[in-house]
Amino acid sequence: MIKGKKIYLRPILKKDLAILNEWKNDEETFQNLGGGFMPISLDQQEKWLDSMIDTTGNNKRYVICKEDTSPIGMIGLYGINWIHRTSEIGVYIGDKLNHRKGYGKEACELIEGFAKEYLNLRKIKLNVVFNNEKATHLWESLGYEKVGVYKNERFIKGEYQDLILMEKFL
Repeated sequence: MIKGKKIYLRPILKKDLAILNEWKNDEETFQNLGGGFMPISLDQQEKWLDSMIDTTGNNKRYVICKEDTSPIGMIGLYGINWIHRTSEIGVYIGDKLNHRKGYGKEACELIEGFAKEYLNLRKIKLNVVFNNEKATHLWESLGYEKVGVYKNERFIKGEYQDLILMEKFL
């Protein structure tokens, strides 16, 4: 477990399947994320869960939990490049009752510390949809800098959106 002040990060468990499926099928939660909104059955997600649980490869995914052990979201490091010591990051709070309480920011700080102190990563990158102001504000408050833009990169609700490329040296 990776412990913080208000939350902790733990590996995904098979018992998380139902809540992960609920979040995955929520349009508001997933429309701006890299995989986009694509509803999935519980049966299909169960097949996919084994790869999500595996933290031995180039992806490290964790459930964000409050002190009372209730899962509220997910965070991960993706596409870790062990030669260049870089990774991408992704985070979401799936439990809408826990939005705007600082849990996402604390989760990012925790995983950044883990990335630096245990994985020896030196840089984390991400993409954020241009008009997702809440996410852009979060990343800027964590010290990520804008380094570029992909024009008309992501198709969301019938329109192509620009993606802002951001990065942070740890």
